Amino acid sequence: MKQQRTVTRVVKRSSSTPEQAPAAPDWDAFEPHTYWKHNYAFFRGDDQRFLRLVRDFFGDQPAPTDTRRIGIDVGSGANLYPALAMLPLCDEITLLEYGAQNYAWLEDQVRRYSTRWDPFWRMLREHPTYAKYARHPRARLASMGRPLRGSLFDLADQPARYHVGTMFFVAESITDDPDEFRRAMDAFLGSLLPGAPFAAAFMRNSTGYRVAAEEYPAFRVDEDGISEYLESKADVRLIVAVDKRGQFINADNVPDTVPTWGLRDDYDGMILALGHAR
Repeated sequence: MKQQRTVTRVVKRSSSTPEQAPAAPDWDAFEPHTYWKHNYAFFRGDDQRFLRLVRDFFGDQPAPTDTRRIGIDVGSGANLYPALAMLPLCDEITLLEYGAQNYAWLEDQVRRYSTRWDPFWRMLREHPTYAKYARHPRARLASMGRPLRGSLFDLADQPARYHVGTMFFVAESITDDPDEFRRAMDAFLGSLLPGAPFAAAFMRNSTGYRVAAEEYPAFRVDEDGISEYLESKADVRLIVAVDKRGQFINADNVPDTVPTWGLRDDYDGMILALGHAR
């Protein structure tokens, strides 16, 4: 999961006994190496299913025009595969990150990413759109990747400017507040130009999570909730969910190539949404 900020709220148990909600998490304490090792050091089956769908959706988009195309990955954290999936569609990619350690990790990885990301790129390059860049993906990401430290909520104050966007495990993983979840989604989609393709992923029914010694919040959402939100905000191409074993919940399954297991106890799957911004 990736993160931006969480609002500290006052919770009232009764009209006479207000209680301060827990302090907002320290996103600067988020440890990217711990998170990466647990989630992405091994190319899991659920990520394979999602990346294949994103690859085919992005890869089949119309060829870029003469316009300089800019992409954004919101809340990149310690996950490079959304940015890799945008490589053929962009001339520049902003990797927006709030946490200090995550930002430092991104700066290092964008310059020359670890060989552990090679299996992800091998799956991407199976599509002809990506195959054109098969030999030099590291050089391409290094030349066009732009890590930017900032909050996704700041996007709401800026005009739409991005031609393609990704946001993986962010909006539902920074808060347990439904209003803040919706503001995060609005900020992401509002940063995209009308018609821009996007891919967004979510932990399904997560109740919170731990990275090293830090606890982080989560908003419980399922594929019906994502569909309900997006129906008035975007032209949706596909919404799918997988369970903890990486099996599609609401779509046909292809044979597994890799065993998949639950990452932790506080969720029951993952959701992927593909579409175009309005």
